[in-house]
Amino acid sequence: MCLYCYLVCNYNKCAYLRLFVNREEMLDKIIKVNNKSEKELTFEIGSNSDLILENTITGNLEWTICNFIERTKKGYLTFPTKFDMVDPILNLKHDKRIIIRMSVNPQKIISEIEIGTSPLKNRIEAINKLGEAGYKIGILIAPIVLIDNWKEGYKNLIEYLSENLSDKVKEQVFFEVIFMTYSYIHNAINTEAFPNKQVLYDKEKMIARGRGKYAYRKELKDDAKGFITDLLNKFFEKNEIKYIV
Repeated sequence: MCLYCYLVCNYNKCAYLRLFVNREEMLDKIIKVNNKSEKELTFEIGSNSDLILENTITGNLEWTICNFIERTKKGYLTFPTKFDMVDPILNLKHDKRIIIRMSVNPQKIISEIEIGTSPLKNRIEAINKLGEAGYKIGILIAPIVLIDNWKEGYKNLIEYLSENLSDKVKEQVFFEVIFMTYSYIHNAINTEAFPNKQVLYDKEKMIARGRGKYAYRKELKDDAKGFITDLLNKFFEKNEIKYIV
């Protein structure tokens, strides 16, 4: 359970896995829209749960990939994950039309804030397996959490990626960088449910953005944007940074 996730606001302290059982209906809609389009479309299918984790229970991801590839010859599916249990999908036919984006953070943030998710080392090993299997790979440095000594943490993270990603992954990987937003509701729930965990709301670093929401102050965020961009350009000069938000 990630303390910053918007699902905290949906589920409160009761973190549970919600499964949708109408997978045929959902995939039918995707394929219908895809086949009508004159453009190559990319469908985000991982907004409501981590599909790698869910797949250990349901097998839904294997079913979805196989049926999408079999029933349509264009378009892409994409999803993010923080888990390393990728072995069940490594041998599937995917025609390079499945884009898997691994979310990464410094191990301190994973341990203290992304509770119960796979360690950084395991995530990188999973990325390398997926790259060897021919999947398109993205890396989400997300969310950027500006805790104490954040510069050292993200410098070490990007150096670790450079040293441990396989050559095959580094040839094609792209990056997405997203800064944490937080809310009054998050803070209230997490303060009660996890009183001994890292406090994410920092009034010195954050400012109100919309009703009940907080974001990092512009000058701090701009500094962090430049810092992260410079590191990625140094260690991954040939790889695309799709966006930083």
